[in-house]
Amino acid sequence: MKNLKFIKLFVFAGIVLLTFSCDKNPDEPPAVLSDNRVFVTNEGPYQVGTGTLSIIYRDSLTVENNVFEKVNDRPIGNIVQSMEVFEEKAYIVVNNANKVEIADAENLLSLGVIEDLDMPRYFLGVTSEKAYVSCMDNTVAVVDLNSNTVTKNIQTGTGPERMLKLDNKVFVLNLGGYSVDSTISVINTEVDTVSATILLAAKPSGICEDKNGNLWIICSGNGWNGWPQAGDTEGHLFCLDPDDHSILKDISFPSVTEHPEKLIINKSKDKLYYAMPNGIYEFEITATDLNLNPIIAVNTMFYGLGFDNKTELIYASDAKDFVQNGWVYRFNSVNGAVVDSFNVGIGPNGFWFN
Repeated sequence: MKNLKFIKLFVFAGIVLLTFSCDKNPDEPPAVLSDNRVFVTNEGPYQVGTGTLSIIYRDSLTVENNVFEKVNDRPIGNIVQSMEVFEEKAYIVVNNANKVEIADAENLLSLGVIEDLDMPRYFLGVTSEKAYVSCMDNTVAVVDLNSNTVTKNIQTGTGPERMLKLDNKVFVLNLGGYSVDSTISVINTEVDTVSATILLAAKPSGICEDKNGNLWIICSGNGWNGWPQAGDTEGHLFCLDPDDHSILKDISFPSVTEHPEKLIINKSKDKLYYAMPNGIYEFEITATDLNLNPIIAVNTMFYGLGFDNKTELIYASDAKDFVQNGWVYRFNSVNGAVVDSFNVGIGPNGFWFN
């Protein structure tokens, strides 16, 4: 009954917020220079059309859609997978178009394109002159940021996705692509080679560093939410020592049909959040057992999840049917109460917080 009560409150609040959420006049030029920006990456329709960028302005509580296209008078391309800002440049990863668009982080004016990438997923700045891009051909591309060209491809596990850098190591989650992988590839950034492979559990899909310098990795388990099959496995939450790669904690999820995703961490780096089919859950890094009651109880699986250190709000996106525009909801990270909502582009999947 408690979950049902939360769901009803959420639906009611959503109806109210849909009425009052704001969108700027589409005829106005985008105000991209604000320091109070949260970027939203919108995939766009699959294989047709283009992905987009939206900006949510924290100060005016307004949203600007199709910002890149408005500034540069051309679309980004299909599909916008992710975005990272590094050295005052925005690197927008466009999956199906096999490229990374580069733009000025202040005004989003185009500065170039990184090509020769095979279905790129995520960008990671390594040094002022070098970056890594995870790609669906089971490699991490090494990019010279002076020439914006690929200089090397590092072979990893299957379907490398999210990456995290600690000192001279980059931890690459091998999600599995169209199959299943259970490993993390550790790249030595000084020589651009894999120095170790860590075996965990099926489909590592999220990674964070906590206040103690330890790594937390969430593994979704074999299977897909909403399509249970024989052979599905439970998810796991691991705590890992980044120096010797030893497993400090291995906490398994109770179900083989409901799979955790989208691991994020709060500002003080002592509390994790992740998405499940019935909401968003929190986990204290000192805990040894999962919290079985969601902090945000809903009847949908959020498509994107982020934590804004400036406001300490949780951002979650609902992609709807990938035909109509999606929605971004903001939640209080202490009590899970919904704060407001914004209508963004098609297929909102991630955030970058200014």
